[in-house]
Amino acid sequence: MFMTRVVLLVLWCGVFFWVGEIFAAPQQAVSPKEKEVEEQEKKPQTLDYIAIVNGQKVSMGQYVAALRRGVRERFYHGRVEEEEAKEFRKDVADELIERELLVQEAKRRKLKPDADEVEVNVRAFDAKFQDDPEWAAARDKVLSELREKLNDDSLAKLMKLSVMSMKVPAESELRKYYAENNALFTTPVRNRVSLILLRVDPSSSSDVWKQASDEAASIVERINGGADFAELARIHSSDKSAENGGDMGFVHLGMLGENAEKVLAIMEPGEVSAPVVLLEGVSIFRLVERTSPTLNTFESVKERAQKLYQREKGEEAWKAFLARLHAGAKVTINDAPWR
Repeated sequence: MFMTRVVLLVLWCGVFFWVGEIFAAPQQAVSPKEKEVEEQEKKPQTLDYIAIVNGQKVSMGQYVAALRRGVRERFYHGRVEEEEAKEFRKDVADELIERELLVQEAKRRKLKPDADEVEVNVRAFDAKFQDDPEWAAARDKVLSELREKLNDDSLAKLMKLSVMSMKVPAESELRKYYAENNALFTTPVRNRVSLILLRVDPSSSSDVWKQASDEAASIVERINGGADFAELARIHSSDKSAENGGDMGFVHLGMLGENAEKVLAIMEPGEVSAPVVLLEGVSIFRLVERTSPTLNTFESVKERAQKLYQREKGEEAWKAFLARLHAGAKVTINDAPWR
């Protein structure tokens, strides 16, 4: 991609830049008018674009509006570090440039926006402000600009859909994809687990934690002596599985905490663990059953394989399409806001 980065000195709060570089000229007498022009040229000028894409400006107004939307969605948690803010501002600019490229390509292909969807949104916006006494004066101009933006949004959306839309593959191609990606169609190892949880507040003293551990050790001793795990779970466990005698059903790897996973990994079906300290308290596990990983047949996962195939190929096509768009574009970027 041919890209000219315009080196700018910015006063961010006002979004200004210095125009050019002032070279020293030989001392000579100048008229008041010439001096006025010279002083005017030295003043910072208002910046009206964030980028120029194939001759089309992406305005500063578009950029500021996109920043406001993005801030609400991304930084709802509060204070933002300056480096993170710079990266965010650059990301917003890149997204607007990409959007402009998509709109231009959609128009080149003579795609038409979804007029019905656009008008529904325009009418909804109009209705939102009908009771505002100042709305009538601004209505025509605002709705015209809104309609133009929504039309472009629709074109960009349609452009992406058209690129990512993949035809249904031949069964031979789908079988090849299935064979090369067996892991996607394999039911992983599952453990059927029962649990007794003696809940302890994480902020409790060491004495409270020791008391819970001692109680858990006593329960394990009783189970090993022949006591019924399910009955003790109903009596002692604080977990919601207590009403089912501690039975948690089948759990996939990764569903339980790290400590629990380590213990279960070395257990055999039928075994009861020693007390295990977790964030929630002290636990006792019983491994009821373990299933082996199973590759599902092609016929049973054919529909899912097709969806995965089309999505993967669509994403590949989209990535390649964007690379071609950028490579063939002439883009001038005002990179000042994230400098």
